[in-house]
Amino acid sequence: MLEETFKKSELLLKSNPVYKKMPVLIHDGKPICESMIIVEYIDETWTSDGASILPSDSYDRAIARFWTAYIDNKIPDAISKLRPMVRGSVEAEAEAEKLVATLQVIEKAFEKCSKGQSFFGGNNIGYLDIALGSCLAWIKALEKMVEIKILIKEKIPGLVSCRSGSVLMML
Repeated sequence: MLEETFKKSELLLKSNPVYKKMPVLIHDGKPICESMIIVEYIDETWTSDGASILPSDSYDRAIARFWTAYIDNKIPDAISKLRPMVRGSVEAEAEAEKLVATLQVIEKAFEKCSKGQSFFGGNNIGYLDIALGSCLAWIKALEKMVEIKILIKEKIPGLVSCRSGSVLMML
């Protein structure tokens, strides 16, 4: 069912009574809420060939979940603050720099986790790539809205060059 962003249906309110927001996946009549929880659910429910998006090693899985939580806590808030600002204003520039600083922290995690490969988990797209990739499209749109460059290769070369980001950067 397609949901209108500002007009919340009874089904949405019933399916996500706590946050009252999308996304909600309804599978077998049961709602699953929140983007990355839905991704984990899909991975656990429909991974039959053993190829999971979550790392098989428990430590690596914990690290991926940690950085995903960091991304979920920092980036949407930064985007929300920056989106309504006046194009090219001093305030917008300052908020953009804060977002770049957050991305630089994630850049360091990418350097460590990717071990020189194309994705956080190595050669294959994984959980953390999905979390970051979904944000990069919003950041790309935000750059156009506020006319400030955020995804700067000199400041975050790994994230700008990584394959999970590169696909979304072409949008």
